[in-house]
Amino acid sequence: MAENFEVKVNQKALKTLRDDIENKTGFRFVKIEDGIAVSELELEDEHVNPYGIPYGGVLFTMADDTAGIAFLSAGGNGVTVNGHVDYLRGSRDATKLICTAKVRKAGRRIFYIDADIVNEKNLDLCRFKFVFINLDS
Repeated sequence: MAENFEVKVNQKALKTLRDDIENKTGFRFVKIEDGIAVSELELEDEHVNPYGIPYGGVLFTMADDTAGIAFLSAGGNGVTVNGHVDYLRGSRDATKLICTAKVRKAGRRIFYIDADIVNEKNLDLCRFKFVFINLDS
């Protein structure tokens, strides 16, 4: 993933963050590898608005957290600098959300990460673009 420098993944930080996210949010990581993370969320009443559509904040949090895990798995160590979302459609009566985040470019200091969320029927719900800063460079 990283360009022209050695990638050192901090496995302890990756596990700590993953465990913290899973314990606090209900997101479950089903895949974590070099610059890619996939999470799932079984939707409960507290995740949806009165129309039965997942709250935008739930979607954004899921994407940001999943992108953060992808960032760490690519050797980054830092925080989100910027996030952009395009909400593509609501998903009334969805039962599960699946988020896939992938590092598109890993520089020494700045990482660009894309994330997509679909429902259990594989319908696109939203797309995200994140910028993370690597504090270890």
